[in-house]
Amino acid sequence: MRAELWQEQRLQLSLTKELVQAIELLQYSAVDLEAFLYEQALENPFLEIRRTRVRQRPSRTERDQKQWLENIGARAETLVGHLLGQLPALKLADREERIVRYLIASLDEDGYLRVPLAELAARFSASEQEMERGLRLVQSLDPPGVGARDLAECLLLQLERLPERDELAETIVRYHFVPFAEKSWKTLAKQLGVSLGELQRVFELIRTLEPRPGIHYSSETPPLVVPDVIVTRGADGDWMAAYNDDIHPELGWNRDYERRIAASGDRHAEQFIKEKYRQFTWLAKSLEQRKQTLLHLMAVIIDRQRSCLEFGLSALKPMTMREVAEELGVHESTVSRAVRHKYVQTPFGTVELRRFFSNAATAAGDEAASSARVKAIIEALISEEDRRAPLSDQQLADLLRERHGIAISRRTVAKYREQLRIPSSAKRRQYIGLP
Repeated sequence: MRAELWQEQRLQLSLTKELVQAIELLQYSAVDLEAFLYEQALENPFLEIRRTRVRQRPSRTERDQKQWLENIGARAETLVGHLLGQLPALKLADREERIVRYLIASLDEDGYLRVPLAELAARFSASEQEMERGLRLVQSLDPPGVGARDLAECLLLQLERLPERDELAETIVRYHFVPFAEKSWKTLAKQLGVSLGELQRVFELIRTLEPRPGIHYSSETPPLVVPDVIVTRGADGDWMAAYNDDIHPELGWNRDYERRIAASGDRHAEQFIKEKYRQFTWLAKSLEQRKQTLLHLMAVIIDRQRSCLEFGLSALKPMTMREVAEELGVHESTVSRAVRHKYVQTPFGTVELRRFFSNAATAAGDEAASSARVKAIIEALISEEDRRAPLSDQQLADLLRERHGIAISRRTVAKYREQLRIPSSAKRRQYIGLP
């Protein structure tokens, strides 16, 4: 062996700080992007955030068409606040009120008490009997079902507070909830000595109850949805995509402050100005690149999904991110980042950009149907079925092939049905009118 020196040329991608920033900007939502720009303004004293864009005031007709402004959510009353507001009417002793407040604070966002009472009693230095009494007080509050420890108890609390009590429904939920939920109704009907029609009546009653009593008292503010791209139809009938410039403020460079700092003649100050100006130009370049990427992406979507823009998502054609990436000449991950948390304003409403992408299902001839369209057909077929004899997954697959020329397997139908959160045929069966 001997030591040698040689030269070698190699191409290697280096992820600089600026390149990482450009990638992050591409995947930011409109709200996150604006927050990021204000953070950059705090770090760069020469960077200015300007809100000077001239916005043309739309006519009343145009305002009525742009419903995306109504996506601004308002903070609703919290579940904890709603429950605490009812405590003065109970006129509790000090210790009882402290226990009840502690239990209310232990509820999750759905209104359930997931922590065992024994554990809460140990934390609060109270007996389990005191906690039980406190929990019963919580369960007496509005909304009905709050403070339950599981779904069966939640439904039972609501049944017990109905104006007209239903003894059969309460018995089923209290003692036979699992077989009833799994629709083992024939065995259950024999055990209780009732008909399948009566079990169906109880089932319809339970469906009117709220399984998540705290859902209407969310403590979170609904997210603000702002479209990044607005698609409109021109006078010539062609579809056009316009970037929503109002989603982020305009960037500017403070020349006056630069001259004041440069007048000091300090070498370090000049270097500081150069570094911040380089950051500013790169940020502006990244924003422009983000804008152009979204516009080019939307142009491909418009070209491939014209029928969808005219008739809605039910007319969506199969289109994958890989196909769009190949047409744009970029990597598939770039398309994935570009559509993440992005929204587009269309004639049928504001939708997530990711909704335009769908895998293909085999159809008759050389055509293909998107998975979204297949799901819509499955949902329509199930909505029209006979509830006494619901369609099985194999029957749905046969109907898709016979009526729509879409050839998919029973397993694929089952997967789409589960994604639609539609139960199986056995659990969809109804017995109303049967002996």
